[in-house]
Amino acid sequence: MRFVCLFHVDAELIGKLTPAELEQFDLANRDADATLIASGHYVSALALADSGKAVVVRRRGGATSATDGPYAETKEQLGGILIIEARDMAEAIEIAEMGPMADYGTVEVRPELDVAWQKAQQRR
Repeated sequence: MRFVCLFHVDAELIGKLTPAELEQFDLANRDADATLIASGHYVSALALADSGKAVVVRRRGGATSATDGPYAETKEQLGGILIIEARDMAEAIEIAEMGPMADYGTVEVRPELDVAWQKAQQRR
């Protein structure tokens, strides 16, 4: 079963890191991904630019609008995603706990919906 881990980062905590600490943080993330790849749990990951670079697109009543970000004024902003394979939610949580991201925000773990046509698209 696939799960997505949404990394909500506290920019204030990340902003306090020295360049050397940021490099260590990056290495820890690379090591965590390498461990997931080796274990067969890794599907994909993506670090995201600051929410100030985001654009929110919506369509209501046939009219489309695009608004510069950030969309929400919150302490933590979406900073990255990780898609993993796990046997169940308990294992997905264990995997989320192993990475360094929880030290600088929160990790939201969500199971995928069982959408047959998406699985067929992905040949799984």
